[in-house]
Amino acid sequence: MKNQKENILETATKLFYEQGYKKTYLDQIAAVCDITKPLISYHYKSKSKLARTVSDAFLFDLKNRVALKLYTDYFKGRKTDLQVSTAVEIRLYNQLFLDDANAMRFIKELADDKYEDLFGQDGIRLYQMHDRRYHLKIRRDKDEISMLAGAARASGFSILWAYDRGDFNCSKEDCLDYITRLNFVLMHIDPNRIDAILDESRQILEQVPFTFKPYFQID
Repeated sequence: MKNQKENILETATKLFYEQGYKKTYLDQIAAVCDITKPLISYHYKSKSKLARTVSDAFLFDLKNRVALKLYTDYFKGRKTDLQVSTAVEIRLYNQLFLDDANAMRFIKELADDKYEDLFGQDGIRLYQMHDRRYHLKIRRDKDEISMLAGAARASGFSILWAYDRGDFNCSKEDCLDYITRLNFVLMHIDPNRIDAILDESRQILEQVPFTFKPYFQID
């Protein structure tokens, strides 16, 4: 049985997806959950913080599903290549918004209201993992990991929104390639290695299909 906090999150996910961020109100969420509005604020502080939790939750679910599927269907017992796996995750995460107008609407409206609440801590942890594995050429005394994570996420969203507006004369695949490549450029990875990572990630997605579903889901 779901607890109160989980029920709020599930309801918010459904309404944010169906109605958009702007047209969903805490009063509506409270009514569906049969609770008072202050209880939502108690658990999640604000509407934008609740929306960020929704965003973090579907990103976490995507990462877990991708990692498991690659482990069982592609690497098949071999040591997982973290760089290649990350490239697949980045590509699928951004493809979700390009393929699903409801998902794109949600993330753009959240950014319009509270841009700072687009960004959780997951991106920082991702780059910390890459640093531990590959000893990135970064300045740790300047907390470059946090700056790198922020630059990658902000740049990725900016490119997505510009593509969605029709600002670029390129294909969707080119756009996804560019966003994925950018993450590794920011990590100071050798360009030839980046080419290899992108090539393998595209090959994987030809061999291991993923399907997007409503409510920010992927299988």
